Amino acid sequence: MKSLYITALIICAGCIKASAIPQTIETDSLKRLTLTSKGLAKGNDTITINRLTELAEDFYESDPDSAVHFARMAIASANKLNYIKGVAAGNLLLGKVSSFKGNYTIANSFYNASLKLYDQTNNQLGISEAYIGLGRVQDFLGNYNSAIRLFEKALAIRIKLRSDFDIANCYAIIGITYDNKGNFSKALDYYFKSLIIDLKLNKPLLAADNYCNIGVIMQHLELYQKALEYFNKANTLWLKLNDKQGISTCYQNIGEVMLALKQYDKAYYYFKKASALYHELGDEEGISLIYYNLGLYHYHTSKPDSAIYYLNLALQSATKSNIQYNKAYAYNGLAQIYNLEKDYKKAYKYALLNQQTANTLQSINIQADAALQASIALAGLKQFNNAYRQHLLYVTLTDSLKSDESIQKLTSYNMAIAFENKQRETTRKEAYLEKKLAKQQGANYIYATVILVISVMLIIYYNAKRKQLKANALLKIKNEEILVQTDKLNELNILKDRLISVLAHDLRAPLSTLRGMFSLMADKDITNVEFIEMAPIVFKKLEHTSDFLDTLLFWINSQVDNVKDTVKSFCLCDLVKLELFNLTDQFKAKNITTINDVHAEHVVLADPNSIRIVIHNFLTNAIKFSHQNSTIKVSAIIVNGFIEFTVTDNGIGMPQTQLDKLFNSKVNSQIGTGNEVGTGMGLVFCKDLIERYNGRIWAKSTLDQGTELSFSLIADRKHAQEPA
Repeated sequence: MKSLYITALIICAGCIKASAIPQTIETDSLKRLTLTSKGLAKGNDTITINRLTELAEDFYESDPDSAVHFARMAIASANKLNYIKGVAAGNLLLGKVSSFKGNYTIANSFYNASLKLYDQTNNQLGISEAYIGLGRVQDFLGNYNSAIRLFEKALAIRIKLRSDFDIANCYAIIGITYDNKGNFSKALDYYFKSLIIDLKLNKPLLAADNYCNIGVIMQHLELYQKALEYFNKANTLWLKLNDKQGISTCYQNIGEVMLALKQYDKAYYYFKKASALYHELGDEEGISLIYYNLGLYHYHTSKPDSAIYYLNLALQSATKSNIQYNKAYAYNGLAQIYNLEKDYKKAYKYALLNQQTANTLQSINIQADAALQASIALAGLKQFNNAYRQHLLYVTLTDSLKSDESIQKLTSYNMAIAFENKQRETTRKEAYLEKKLAKQQGANYIYATVILVISVMLIIYYNAKRKQLKANALLKIKNEEILVQTDKLNELNILKDRLISVLAHDLRAPLSTLRGMFSLMADKDITNVEFIEMAPIVFKKLEHTSDFLDTLLFWINSQVDNVKDTVKSFCLCDLVKLELFNLTDQFKAKNITTINDVHAEHVVLADPNSIRIVIHNFLTNAIKFSHQNSTIKVSAIIVNGFIEFTVTDNGIGMPQTQLDKLFNSKVNSQIGTGNEVGTGMGLVFCKDLIERYNGRIWAKSTLDQGTELSFSLIADRKHAQEPA
């Protein structure tokens, strides 16, 4: 049986997120972690320190080592600035990670250091978080009374701060400790207090935690159908929010109920699902409990060797994490199996270990189980007097437990009924408000009818003046037609400016090159051999210029005559290869290395001539602002039915102000790294072409680091080829 500790762990860090999002955070790649760490390591301000603390909080479950790394960075920076709150928060997180790993002595020292610093600055919320951390350590060690005293200190502070959210979570943590202690009535009281606040604040994730914990109490009291009802309520919310920690806990608890109901196949199904999630999350407490559950499953299905194997795994895991409750479960399970196998010496050994642990935990239920197994083992060893004493102890503890359980069952029913009655009362109030609203809507319909009748009368009254108004309406229409014509003339004028700019931008440079070559030929400054060597280059320039001019004329014709677009299915890889080949000389001029990561599966639906213009523009811009001996990468990926195409350079980049207006209007073209100039219209022109085919265009840039120019077009998956 596992109460959900996730609420307590989140509170310890003081970083509970108000929005209902999944709490499981997937581990980032090592590359991303390294880059993030290097970037933040340069900062020495409080904002950077707080961000480092947030990163540590994000990684403490999925990657504890990274959490320690970021927390220590935060502490180091905070010490330099004498930022006491930052040092305290870092120590709190180190305590949290140590507790998560089962290093409770180290965790205790970190929490005490944090408490001292928070107390020094009179940070009341921080003080309460430190108390909760210290309480969690005592709870895991089985020192429940000490844990409750620390939690109550934290609760008193939060009540003074009047934070319902934090109060609710404190109630839940106290409930978990009373549950562990075996005081189910008290635990249930705190769980319901927390649940009522969570529902009031509309916190579904925290409400799910409490539903699960209430289900655990019902399970303890053998109210199995009621337990399943609460577990299913919790799991419905966790599945919706993809909370793996909660889902795994719920699967385990449902499996235990199925085991108690002797539905062994169903129990095994839920245990396996829970085990997979616990191992994925690295939850040592959950792993230990699931091994115990699997041991009981094999015990009940007559597989004693497998049962012993899993119970030993449970004991090893619980010992490693120093979780006393789980050790007691494992000891009791091993005592049961060895008694069944008539190995009474080993059974008595584990029964005694269970008694010692149960006495430490002060749990009557575990003490009774230990006494029963000790009695059976001693009888098998023929120590009948001792066996009789243990049996008497078992009977005494069982009678006490049954009496206590009867009270607890009655209390549980009363609390559950009171809660459900309150929910029904809320539903009745909502129904009353709905009826009241329906009456109001009826009155509104009457008012609307009256207004409609008055409106009809007004229409009839003003109908006599329609002839006069008609003349005004016609005049208005004529004015609107003039405005439309004016807009069309403005659009044509803008188109003219764009065409002139495009011709200057994309044709002047190649034509100037050709003119220079022909001048050399005309002046006979080159030999015949040189002329013959240059002829293919000249021809290539002419062919490229002619081809690109044809493409431009196609677009001009489509704009002026408004011809229908010819949408085709084609591979971006073909256009990329062609443009990379045509721009070979420009790449060589700056000794730029190109990387082509566009493949046969990157097939789109658009006009290839238009898209070729865009790719050409992206590449010439990348060349223009790239340094000597640099790299330009061309890549494409498939995202949600679209192909995202990107040209990446590591050139001079641009500031945010220039990036914000890059596609909105004509910009002042910057001088390239080789003193190249442009019109500033190229990318605006590209935006028109991409949006014409229901695409999207954007850019990312960092000054002095480089630029990414990207567009996305609809993918044609039917004609895409498989990658080689």
